[in-house]
Amino acid sequence: MAEEGNVLICALCTILIISLIGANVLRNCTTRYNVSSSQVRSWKESLFAAEAGGDIGYAEVRKTVLDPPHAFTGWDNSGAKHVSPVTTFGANNLITSTVVDLFYNDPAGNPWYRSRSRGTAPVLGMARTGMDDRMGAGVRGDSLLRKIDFKTDHFLATYGPNGDGAGQALVPVTNPQITRRIEQISAPITPFEAAIKAAGTFYGLGSAAYIDSYRSSAGPYDPNVRNNPTDPRYVDSQSGTVEINSSVATVQGSIYGNLYTNGGTVTKKTASVSGVIDNNVPFSLNPLEMPSTATWNYVPTPTAVTGNTVIDPPVVGGVPQPGTASSPNYYLISYFVNNGNLTVNPAVINGTPKDTYVVLSVTGDIGNSTSSQPTINVPAYVHLKIYFTGNFQTKAENIVNTSGYSGNLQLYAISPTDPSLQQTINLNSGGGSNAGFSAVFYAPSANFTINGAPDITGAIVCKNFYANGNVHWHYDRRLDSEGAAIDYRIASYVEDIR
Repeated sequence: MAEEGNVLICALCTILIISLIGANVLRNCTTRYNVSSSQVRSWKESLFAAEAGGDIGYAEVRKTVLDPPHAFTGWDNSGAKHVSPVTTFGANNLITSTVVDLFYNDPAGNPWYRSRSRGTAPVLGMARTGMDDRMGAGVRGDSLLRKIDFKTDHFLATYGPNGDGAGQALVPVTNPQITRRIEQISAPITPFEAAIKAAGTFYGLGSAAYIDSYRSSAGPYDPNVRNNPTDPRYVDSQSGTVEINSSVATVQGSIYGNLYTNGGTVTKKTASVSGVIDNNVPFSLNPLEMPSTATWNYVPTPTAVTGNTVIDPPVVGGVPQPGTASSPNYYLISYFVNNGNLTVNPAVINGTPKDTYVVLSVTGDIGNSTSSQPTINVPAYVHLKIYFTGNFQTKAENIVNTSGYSGNLQLYAISPTDPSLQQTINLNSGGGSNAGFSAVFYAPSANFTINGAPDITGAIVCKNFYANGNVHWHYDRRLDSEGAAIDYRIASYVEDIR
């Protein structure tokens, strides 16, 4: 009997041990399955949802340049803050929402945008988790980072309903969920990254022409620097880059910089280029629309440039208003006569001229014949941008930029809405072979022609480019960050792990 009792006890103990082992294995397998099949999936899907919201916000930011009338349409817009509607998508009912705010205007007046996007994914399975949720060798558990919301929404408790730290509250969730948030900074892309950028064909320059560069913030232009590698400014003299988005390129003269084409056959034997030649660099130029004027200071007069027209800054309370880069004084010009002579004066306060920011929106042409051509005078301290919807024609000597910094005179050709219309910009040297100008042109839909051999400081972006003279062209590297934004890029991406 004693032996039978011992056998029974041993059998029971064996069954108990096996049951405990089986229960523990089942528990671990269930936990692993619960984590791998539901929680890990939801963790990843919540990031997918947040990034989808980021893409939606980024698309709206790009519209501020590419399609201003429709930017943030359907959003809750309050000043510089834009809140998206909640979007539900996918078979698993992922949820995303985005808040975009304009948080900074750079020295060129271009806005920078910050978007914060939440992504939420439902969590199925048991309401259970633990730190022992490693899916492979060497992989640490991350349940604390996941912050699964089994009972309450931890984002609302931490940041509040608008994500700005106000109105935090403990809000119960209907079903378990995981929420992740990302932040993206959208930075403006400025247009003047090269001396000449042509989306179509290129012909030029003369056999004795050259394109070089300098940096005006490091000192005035010196023609000897480009051939003197020992000069500390030499590095800034080799950026006279030309970019051509076609295989049709007749390149003459000397380029102190790089040369890029799209399918061209240019080599060091066929062109004098100090830098890199790359015949496989495609790019595109978007049509230019008039940017939003919401933050600009509209001034009702003058409304036309006829004869000698002088624009003085508006006076408020006896004080001239110079404007700012992000809120310039803004004038609507219905027409600019062919012999118009425009002068824009700076604000003078207590006898001291101030940096003055002015934007003109011109309907139609600026200049339309070779007999009597318009003049634009920009004194020192004036930062002038001119948007025009028609063609532009004048003599190089009629573009007078007293400061010498080409970024202080920026001309933008609004793309025609009728694709059958060909916009043109024609500049003649006039006044001798070395008469020139200091300015930048952004004209993505225009054919740009330079006749003669003017001395040019600045940059040009156009459709097709033609120059038949020995032009001396100096690109100012300070223009890298100048000009109105033509698009946006993601400059920063981080996930909020709090």
